[in-house]
Amino acid sequence: MEKIFLKTDFGKTIDNYEFLGLNKALRMKPSEVLEKVKENCIRGRGGAGFPAGIKWDFVAAEKSEIKFVVCNGDEGEPGTFKDRFLLENLPFKVIEGIIIAGYAVDARYGYIYIRGEYEKAIKSIRESIHKMTERKLLGKSILGSSFGFELKLIRGAGAYVCGDETSLLNSIEGKRGLSRIKPPLPAKEGLYEKPTLVNNVETLSVIAEILKYDQNIYLSLGTPKSRGTKLLSISGDVKNPGVYEIEFGKMSIMQIINDLAGGVKGSGLGFVMPGGIATNIISDEQLDTPYTYEDLEQTGSSLGSGGMIVVSKDRDYLSIVKNISDFFMNETCGTCFPCREGNRNINKMIDKMISDGKVGSQDIEIIREIKQAIGLAARCGFGQASVNSILSILEKYFEKKVYV
Repeated sequence: MEKIFLKTDFGKTIDNYEFLGLNKALRMKPSEVLEKVKENCIRGRGGAGFPAGIKWDFVAAEKSEIKFVVCNGDEGEPGTFKDRFLLENLPFKVIEGIIIAGYAVDARYGYIYIRGEYEKAIKSIRESIHKMTERKLLGKSILGSSFGFELKLIRGAGAYVCGDETSLLNSIEGKRGLSRIKPPLPAKEGLYEKPTLVNNVETLSVIAEILKYDQNIYLSLGTPKSRGTKLLSISGDVKNPGVYEIEFGKMSIMQIINDLAGGVKGSGLGFVMPGGIATNIISDEQLDTPYTYEDLEQTGSSLGSGGMIVVSKDRDYLSIVKNISDFFMNETCGTCFPCREGNRNINKMIDKMISDGKVGSQDIEIIREIKQAIGLAARCGFGQASVNSILSILEKYFEKKVYV
């Protein structure tokens, strides 16, 4: 049986990209497209892993003359660059997925928000929107149908927090990228207070891919709780960093590192951040964990944004903790007091650990309490996840030990 892989249309131009998914979708009823998305149990590829079909259902159910689809290409998580790969190399698949989403939820307007530093991706998408508009694949009466869709590109201004969907919506509206209080959810009151569907670049690309096929072969890939394939960004202390695509459940963390990324550089593996710096680390005794949402969650970590960072034994772990803490302290939007002040105080504590040459168990206990406070009070996933890797590294390698 043929397998579905996102990379099958790699490098295609407007002249040889078939838009099969869009063609098939426009011959179906919007409700049928929605059911196919739900049937395939597609989980969001941006980090939270929320089922895409349920989110689409919420937006489709809203009665409004104006609805929006927003493609989140901000991708500010350190170690994550799989969306950049799609934006640069498969722009038509990304845009195709956005249009299909608009058709399914009855939205006629869309935005694609791309991280400002992604110059090549921005150029690729801008040119693709222009070419698709010329070919009547965007605008009025797409492919001769009664459905029309307008798409605009927004360039991000460099705020990590805009990866959060409500902060992203504020940014598109010209406001500061601050997280909103929920409810209302974006599906009810999103962009310009209209029902809005926000999905990740990879999520929409997956949907464009599965709509290509008459038979639902997507259900044969992966596991019941993790369907299909996943693009994985691997970086850090590996011999062959890059973007790889794997079928969920077919490889363990160790197999991914050794068989795809060429193994660990240096004297051996220290630990792995499986989903970016906002996820708990995977240590040596957990390396046989299959790469799925459910298996990584059982370890206490998560698949996150799909950015796997491999760290060798040769690294100074406390320096890594400091770098992570610097990042989160600088990138917090400041809306939530516990997130803003908690990350600032954790950073001060780590500075003191380095200057004193030791990490006390009392220090780690205080950081645990700060993490709990941030997790309970933060509006968005930024704050809720900002201390994950910091605390897990300290607990694993420094609790009740002296740092030298």
